[in-house]
Amino acid sequence: MKKIRFSLTRITAMLLVLVCILGLLPATALAASPSSIKMDDCTHNGVKYESPALGTCHLHQMHFGLNGKSTMGFCAEKGKGMGWSLEGHTWGNPQSISDPTVKTMMAFFYAHSTGVFTDQAHALNVDDVWDSDYTWTMNAWVQAIVWRYKAGLLADPVTACAEELLYVYNNLEHTSYTSIDDTMDGRSFRDRAQYILDLGAQGVWGDCAVYEYAYTGPGSNYHPASDVQAIMIGELNITREKYDLTVKKVDSTNPNKGLPGARFKVTSENGTYSKEIVTGSGGTYTLSALEAGTYAVTELEAPEGYEIDNAGPQYVVLPSNGNNTVTVTFADSPEITGEGSIRKVDADDPTKGLAGAVIKIEGVDNDFTGTFITGEGGYLTDVPWKDMPIGSYTAEEVTPPEGYTKSPDVNKTKQSFRWDGKSDIALVFENDAKVKVKLIKLDDSDNPLPGAVFNIIKDGQIVGTEATKADGSITVTDVTEGMYAFVEVSAPAPYATLTEPVIAHVDQATINGGGTVTVTASDKRLPNLTILKRDAQTGDVIPNTHFEIKGIHYGYHNDVTTGADGRAVLSNIPVDSYEVVEKSVPAPYVVGDEPTQTIWLEAGDNKELIFDNFKQPLLKITKIEKGTGNPIPGTVFLLEAIDGDYRHEVTTEASGSVELRVAPGSYRVTEKSVPEPYCISDEPTQTISLNGGDEKEVIFENLKKPELTISKVDADSGKPVPGTVFTVKAINGDYQDDWTTGEDGKATLRVAPRHI
Repeated sequence: MKKIRFSLTRITAMLLVLVCILGLLPATALAASPSSIKMDDCTHNGVKYESPALGTCHLHQMHFGLNGKSTMGFCAEKGKGMGWSLEGHTWGNPQSISDPTVKTMMAFFYAHSTGVFTDQAHALNVDDVWDSDYTWTMNAWVQAIVWRYKAGLLADPVTACAEELLYVYNNLEHTSYTSIDDTMDGRSFRDRAQYILDLGAQGVWGDCAVYEYAYTGPGSNYHPASDVQAIMIGELNITREKYDLTVKKVDSTNPNKGLPGARFKVTSENGTYSKEIVTGSGGTYTLSALEAGTYAVTELEAPEGYEIDNAGPQYVVLPSNGNNTVTVTFADSPEITGEGSIRKVDADDPTKGLAGAVIKIEGVDNDFTGTFITGEGGYLTDVPWKDMPIGSYTAEEVTPPEGYTKSPDVNKTKQSFRWDGKSDIALVFENDAKVKVKLIKLDDSDNPLPGAVFNIIKDGQIVGTEATKADGSITVTDVTEGMYAFVEVSAPAPYATLTEPVIAHVDQATINGGGTVTVTASDKRLPNLTILKRDAQTGDVIPNTHFEIKGIHYGYHNDVTTGADGRAVLSNIPVDSYEVVEKSVPAPYVVGDEPTQTIWLEAGDNKELIFDNFKQPLLKITKIEKGTGNPIPGTVFLLEAIDGDYRHEVTTEASGSVELRVAPGSYRVTEKSVPEPYCISDEPTQTISLNGGDEKEVIFENLKKPELTISKVDADSGKPVPGTVFTVKAINGDYQDDWTTGEDGKATLRVAPRHI
């Protein structure tokens, strides 16, 4: 629910800014429509909703191969069939669709579901990428518009689109709106549809070529060929433009006079561009081939003989008002010894000079008198300082600028000064605007947050770009009736940029009565992600495990290793969906069967992903004497992987056993040699299958070699006869040896089982 509301609120509120920075879309070379398309996949999530004009609508998502891309398609013949059994089938005979509502809605869908946007969309900050759940919701909406077009029910596009959006929302989000003029988050469904179509007419979503394809496949058991819907599919084509920015330096007392030698620094708000420049002979410097976006221009050094009035930064949005070249102007005041400066400024923004204020200068001890009007920059430019008598003076505000009030405090409207012809005079008069719009920016602890940059938009036009002050505020003066939107361009670390504009309404009653319209916005911190690695059997933490983290939409990439607590913490990372992959794990553990997890992180999130792993299996090989169970050390075994090239020999220890850890798999254990007096068993090989975490034992039992005793005795006395030599031969010929009887007349030997 939250994600859907966020997307609609942000999109529709931002549509209020309409056409300030919308220029003509660059010409795009649309790819030719192929003669046929093939269905890659068809997904039905079992969800349906009731349309006011179409009845029951079932939700599908279908992808088709179109000019080398997998592109979402929409059913074009409601009432006919569609399903997964048609995967791999073809549609052909494309017919171009020119209806502007269908083209706009499909361009709107493709832009937000794929993340491909025009420069105008980026500049307006209407470039959020939908997640999979919200893509299903918008798929249902666009599908309904396609069916209504085919049914001839788009005579009033705004009403038709608003009706379907309301019913999609009621059915899929379980709300109960009854009219397209009902408001959700302050905006009606009718207004939302109007704004999306208006932006489409201005080319914000890009140019989408739409074609309808008829089914040409053989059909299936579930969907006969005569009952398969036609497909409507589009291709969004966007060409990136480059833009020029001209920095102009002028004399504040003579704006027509360009000043060479002024040094500036120009940086992009996204941090990808930075350059220092110096104005040329005409007082200008033009930077070419810039990407669309917001740029900060700061004056570093004034020309010789001048002083910086306002170093800035001034913020510039490219493009602006449809122009590919935008000019930003800085004015510096000349350093004139023995002259003065009287200026009228905005009390909320002392860097903003106010033209049109009437100020009267009178001599206290002389007869000089003069009435002057502040001009560009708020300065009195025609005061004849060199012709004024030495003496004391008063400067008094007579009439405030239009839209501002005169302070009731006489100390703020009347100032005294002494003119001696040598010392510089600098007087500043401040005025409060009669009507103001004020934004208060707070952090997640409700403390003022300075340094957050906002575009200020009035009725579709960007009227300024400012950063919040130390008290977290931005104050807009020169206010007229209408709607103001504050769109955050960048937030100071470690906070996430707002995804929704902050709206302020100014009505005629406020204009007539005066006062301040105050709105508040709060930032949440960038999300944190903790990766925890554990033993799947014991729950013990596992340090030194290597993970790779990739942002799915915005290019974030990092590699981390778990610490002694089994955790790796990533702090203040961008809001995005992430893919986390286990790359390697320390011995004796093995990488899991599913080493990848994905997670969505919003502003303020502090989430944890847990990866559990098994140890490498433990194999114990035991050799014992059959019958007695006595351990037999010194037995050599060969361990071989059945489906690999692993091969290793081991020898039993004093316990008659040997243990080793191996990779999961199937193994063959073969008895290669056995110590005397034992013989290798008749079945010297066993096989075993080992999975992660297994601890298994194979046991081999052996008998001792048979014992043969030969006795030699005197036939008469029965006494033993020592020193008698016997030759012992195997009947099959594989053994022969001589044995001699001992003092007891006996010779004892052990041989392998055989006939001798």
